[in-house]
Amino acid sequence: MYLLDTNIYISFYDRYYPKENFPTFWNEFTKILNTDIVIPKVIMNENYQSKWFVEEYLANNFKQAFVNHKEYMDEWGAVLQHVSESSYYNENALISERGWANERIADGWLIAIAQKENYTIVTDEVKNPNLNRVNPSKNCKIPDVAADLGVNCISMLNFFKEIGLKI
Repeated sequence: MYLLDTNIYISFYDRYYPKENFPTFWNEFTKILNTDIVIPKVIMNENYQSKWFVEEYLANNFKQAFVNHKEYMDEWGAVLQHVSESSYYNENALISERGWANERIADGWLIAIAQKENYTIVTDEVKNPNLNRVNPSKNCKIPDVAADLGVNCISMLNFFKEIGLKI
């Protein structure tokens, strides 16, 4: 099962596969959506950019229940603790507006859920090649923290390969 980061959904509907130009993509994605993807509620809270995606596409096509991310509060706390104890991040990685301690930010929740359920995270984020203890980062990246915690994390194209999506 896969957890798609918010940036993947945004890439689908806003950058690469607008519904008007790629109806075949959306038809094929709908099949995958209901068999291979788990969607936490926190992801829906971050997808405010597209009313079409949330209020039309998902409302009409996603037949599963949204995962209540708050059921993973202990696991999320452990992810935040890991970041807090890491010398690669400064406190802003947690406490800024986009910091992972903000419960509306999905990144830490995705790692918590994926770690507990053995899911794979799909994200457009890439590892930070400049992580170091001398100049700790003010931003966490999913692939870095996921690797630290043994969570599988792949790109959108690798996701398409794994699920066999061809259009």
